[in-house]
Amino acid sequence: MTYDADGLMDKPPKSPRPPKEDETGTMEKKKAPAPPAPEAPKISLLVFCPSDIILAGILRALEADPELEILNIEKNTIESFMDSIKKLRPQVILFAHMEALPNLREICKAIREISKSQGAGRSELLLLGSIPAHEEIVNLINAGARGYFDLNDASTQLPEAARAVHKGEIWLPRDKMSSIMDRIISVVGRELKEKTLDQLTPTEFQVLRLIGQGKSNDDIAELMFISKNTVRSHIKSIYAKLDTHSRLQLALYAINSALF
Repeated sequence: MTYDADGLMDKPPKSPRPPKEDETGTMEKKKAPAPPAPEAPKISLLVFCPSDIILAGILRALEADPELEILNIEKNTIESFMDSIKKLRPQVILFAHMEALPNLREICKAIREISKSQGAGRSELLLLGSIPAHEEIVNLINAGARGYFDLNDASTQLPEAARAVHKGEIWLPRDKMSSIMDRIISVVGRELKEKTLDQLTPTEFQVLRLIGQGKSNDDIAELMFISKNTVRSHIKSIYAKLDTHSRLQLALYAINSALF
């Protein structure tokens, strides 16, 4: 042994400790860190709004939500807006208008036709503006819109509205929902009362019943233990057999037929 200048004995260097053995006698290995959870896919949006003031409020509401992704903003012509729908294939389209548009139904129908031509992953349309007469809302929904967001409502509700129409739900102002639905049932119910359920298979009948309860495609797939693609296939067949053009009409048919 040796001594340093202060008379203290140098300690021999410590030899490294061997790795611990686990209960099976094998050397313990350090666990690799768990990989980060994959991010949930965002809902893609296309926004049409000719007013800079209204657009600023829309963007503030949407950009605060991490689940939403704005692909493009259109402010000019309807033609360029339609081109963007074809090129970008957004999951949700927000169409804001400040004044009554005499051709709004035609715009809704054109968007619906573009969406149909794109096959899987269709775009859902949410209109933004001052709420028109109830019967006009019915006509717009029949023309292809999935809902109507009142610009007088709190902007914080806009992301919720976008997610709702993306899931296939109908969005209407909460304080006007009851009266609008009464009007929708009276108008659309007359068109559907001549139809019959005899054309549907038992599985299609069950899908229609769940649509009448307000279930989304994901909900129906889970409840019936089938894939979402199979649900979409059944709904497409129901559309054809009942000669309807929107999920709302299917829901109203279920309501009028007292399926639940």
